[in-house]
Amino acid sequence: MTSATPATVAEQYAYLRTTVGVYTPGAALATLGGLERGEVLSRALARDSEYVEPDTARESLILDEDATVWDAVTHIELDDTSWLLAHSRDDLAGLLEKTVADAGVQDVEITGATDHVAIAFEGPKSWRIAADLLDFEISSLVLHGATTVTLPGDGGAEGVLARIGTTGEYGYLLIAPAGSGAAEWVAARAAELDGGPAGAEALLRARTEVRHPQIPAQSEGLTVREAGLEWLVSWGREDEFRGGEALAAAEEAGRGLITVLAEAGQAPAAGSTVEAGDRAIGTVHLVAPLAGTDQEIALALLDKPFDVPGLELTGRTADGTAVTLRTAASPVVIPQSWNERLGA
Repeated sequence: MTSATPATVAEQYAYLRTTVGVYTPGAALATLGGLERGEVLSRALARDSEYVEPDTARESLILDEDATVWDAVTHIELDDTSWLLAHSRDDLAGLLEKTVADAGVQDVEITGATDHVAIAFEGPKSWRIAADLLDFEISSLVLHGATTVTLPGDGGAEGVLARIGTTGEYGYLLIAPAGSGAAEWVAARAAELDGGPAGAEALLRARTEVRHPQIPAQSEGLTVREAGLEWLVSWGREDEFRGGEALAAAEEAGRGLITVLAEAGQAPAAGSTVEAGDRAIGTVHLVAPLAGTDQEIALALLDKPFDVPGLELTGRTADGTAVTLRTAASPVVIPQSWNERLGA
């Protein structure tokens, strides 16, 4: 899809934060068609989909029956088709087909869209690529908006473009037929903007800085509340959905994830203990790469009320050395996109 991956995570991270980084998102695509597809979406997704408008994009959890996280998905709703992109699981179509059978609906068609590819491009210059695909002003494609587009090239193939991202920068998701050349075109345009491919480690750093959900790393072994994923669930729903009964019965969390910062070169070890004074209050859950930045960043699972910003705690490096950890509010960076106007 792109030229050779840059040698360092720092270069890839810089693409995301200063120009544009390109990557292949998710693990599986599926489409839903038919008049009863709304019933399937409602039963499968943890966020209520009853009043979702056409030409919109959003994210939701899919839960297991015990209310733990099965996966997160991106949901793009068009007039006659719903697209779902699973973030980490490759058996999305199978789950949807089981949902159809459990619901007893007939007028719905589930397709594992293996004939399509998803391409994501994010960064303060990413809108320049998206603008080339639109026949209207780029600023009119608002955050969480989606539209069909004609792809570059002689074939005139149709794709779907959504404005939705994961790093706090401008971000777009393009779904295109496999073999259409869309992935190669996006890569070439990114290179013209001094951008390039972004790998998993660079994305981990950029997403951790803005606390964008990273499944399964963020949710592994945790409840929805412990993992800080409440916004990907519609609470208080009275309709039936996967994991809903267990979610309603779940107790309030006694611990939660919080961003913690340390000096560069003093990364705490994942799984190591976090202390307040001489009291153990939690563990380091996820550690992001340094990526050429001047501070370490991690997510720590801490007992309440310690899961709040503004505290100085103690962690341990891989060799057991004590280091100071500062709990912080998110985001911990100011994305460049916040200061660059679309279309400028």
